[in-house]
Amino acid sequence: MENNQEPIFIGINEAAKLMGVGRNLMLDLVKMDNFPAVKFKKQIRINKKQFVEWANNLTKVF
Repeated sequence: MENNQEPIFIGINEAAKLMGVGRNLMLDLVKMDNFPAVKFKKQIRINKKQFVEWANNLTKVF
């Protein structure tokens, strides 16, 4: 991966920071059926692009 490219997947802590929520809430959100995450052994990784789209769609619900 080149230095100027962002990673495709992010971890729980980075996703929580992007969304402005705590780690525990993010771990609960990951359990939702439509959440863009995948589990590699014990590590949960979140597709950053799909995560941003998912979060933007949440705001349209209200």
